[in-house]
Amino acid sequence: ETIDTHLALGNLFRSRGEVDRAIRIHQNLIARPNLTIDQRNLALQQLAKDYMAAGFLDRAEKIFEQLLDEPDHRKGALQQLLSIYQQTREWEKAIEMASQLVKMGKPKLKHDIAHYWCELAMLEIGAQNQDKAKQCLKKALSADKNCVRASLTMARILIKGGEYKAASKQLERVTEQEVDFVGEALPLLLQCYEATNNESGWLKYLQHCVDMKAGSTAELMLADEIYKREGAILAQTFMTRQLTKNPTMKGFYQLMDYHLDEAEEGRAKESLTSLRHLVGEQLKMKPHYRCHKCGFATHSLYWQCPSCKGWGTVKPIRGLDGE
Repeated sequence: ETIDTHLALGNLFRSRGEVDRAIRIHQNLIARPNLTIDQRNLALQQLAKDYMAAGFLDRAEKIFEQLLDEPDHRKGALQQLLSIYQQTREWEKAIEMASQLVKMGKPKLKHDIAHYWCELAMLEIGAQNQDKAKQCLKKALSADKNCVRASLTMARILIKGGEYKAASKQLERVTEQEVDFVGEALPLLLQCYEATNNESGWLKYLQHCVDMKAGSTAELMLADEIYKREGAILAQTFMTRQLTKNPTMKGFYQLMDYHLDEAEEGRAKESLTSLRHLVGEQLKMKPHYRCHKCGFATHSLYWQCPSCKGWGTVKPIRGLDGE
């Protein structure tokens, strides 16, 4: 039987989930004394993939490390090792593999490298090493200047240390980095403006976010500021105008709040209260985030999609049910 037949058969068994049979075929193939170097390397590559499918990541790692020295297999080995190190959460090794792949023509991996640095930063935060965490986050932003995760995490560290102005700068970057995440930055930014007594700056920035259509969170926060200063009628007017431009369930829910504030006791107010309750229950049930790659929906923000494993693919939902 030919070498190609054995390789094809082994791959077939692996694809069908019969990993043990695939491993035996590829091991027997490697044991043949008459294989060329190319044939042996190809069989080793397939055996390593068998080991990965079986969960024997340490065995797969050793084989792929050998294949790094083979020019024809180097790129594939780097990609497989990167996959292994993500699974084992060995972020420094993942950065090393991804950096080599960037040099080999995979510039989009800089986006993922930034997230690996953020993962290291989170470990340092957990160990109370704030300075080391900041260093990791700076490297994340060096790898990808548009890494929202790095800016948000850096801002949280700075706020904890009382560095509100520096935190504000990080958070204000989010509008330029990725406007979909402005809603994540605004509650933190409010802390900074309140701590520095910069009320006018806060209102100006909220208006800027609304003008650039950053989502309903900015609209709701600005509406609340209008309500506190000018009353329910003007807040209603603002919210109604925004809902014609950007209709959202969250905006409708808040508009009902303002109407209830002004409504007289009676059946109309009771009906409005019931409707508001129904909309509120609907909002609780709806997911807030969705992976734009695979469609995975969730109530929590994951920086790595639990379904497709993509980095930075889970984002706040836009439209009627979201921002």
